[in-house]
Amino acid sequence: MRWRVEYEKGPVIRYLSHLDMVRLWERLLRRSYLPIQLTQGFNPHLKLSLGTVLPVGLWGKREYLDMELEEDIKPDELRSRLEQVAPPGIRVHRLRSISSGAPSLMAAVNTSAYGIMFPGELEERVRDGASKMKEASEIRVLRPKDQQEVDIRPGIVSLKCFPADGECILESLVITGSRDAVRFPELVLALADFGLHQESMIDFWREANYVRSNGVLKDPLELD
Repeated sequence: MRWRVEYEKGPVIRYLSHLDMVRLWERLLRRSYLPIQLTQGFNPHLKLSLGTVLPVGLWGKREYLDMELEEDIKPDELRSRLEQVAPPGIRVHRLRSISSGAPSLMAAVNTSAYGIMFPGELEERVRDGASKMKEASEIRVLRPKDQQEVDIRPGIVSLKCFPADGECILESLVITGSRDAVRFPELVLALADFGLHQESMIDFWREANYVRSNGVLKDPLELD
């Protein structure tokens, strides 16, 4: 049986890499004694697949993984066994069984929402910067990985600013996993060009991952 799990990668483990997270979940599942299916071959692995890569330094409110079990199990029992062995920083939110033919997370997820917190006194500047970014016909940044200049404006779906507990949050919805994909470091570089420098950011995280089709956002747990 194939399961999809929504979980939180909390701030305390924000500096774990994607590979570290895979290893963390492998250890967690082994400690849970769940009947996880193994791959075939001389070096079998757990049938476990994490979703889109979360950049090191960010924490994630709604991250996803798929796993396959050899036996049927009730959702409440599965959640309980995962929660009992989850280390600090991992919280299981929701889970559901999905069909074997459902698209993988890497293939399906094409949009991500990032949250960036600024001091409340910068709210006007944040709103002004977000407005100018939305009006811009192009936003060119130097991609750190290959030192190529790219226009990330086509990959920015929306920018929203709102107050929260005396602070100010900028939420950015961006395309992922395609030619127009916007990486979080590129978004940070672009914000600096519009007066919103990283030094003034209090916190940043990935709010959620989505499957976007014809302008409609779907939760990955809705896919089947």
